[in-house]
Amino acid sequence: MRFIAKVFLIIVLNAGLFWALETKIFPDTFSVTGGIEGYFFIAIIFTLLNIILRPIITLITIPFRILTLGVIGFFVNAFMLWILENSVNFLELFNTQIEISGFSTYLIAGVILSLLNSIFNWLRS
Repeated sequence: MRFIAKVFLIIVLNAGLFWALETKIFPDTFSVTGGIEGYFFIAIIFTLLNIILRPIITLITIPFRILTLGVIGFFVNAFMLWILENSVNFLELFNTQIEISGFSTYLIAGVILSLLNSIFNWLRS
């Protein structure tokens, strides 16, 4: 039961972060359609990708993390956002679309999401 509560809190946090990314931080290069349902749908997909796919990508990139002293982690975050964008746009559920323009937007948004999720996990423990 504790795991479900944690996942639910992460989904709510990510939905809020995606809203902030679109409206406050990147209003020109980050776009989500579908209203509040769209934010929650994107947050659910992002959380599932982080639970299922991120450990595999992290394991594969361990040698590069050692060589680059962890800098590749920023590119993994950008890659996760790219996968999120393509999977949400492919599914086309709830009339939700996400558009991210430019590599720098992927990179900075990934860093912001990672930092705020890390702060949330630190405060929760």
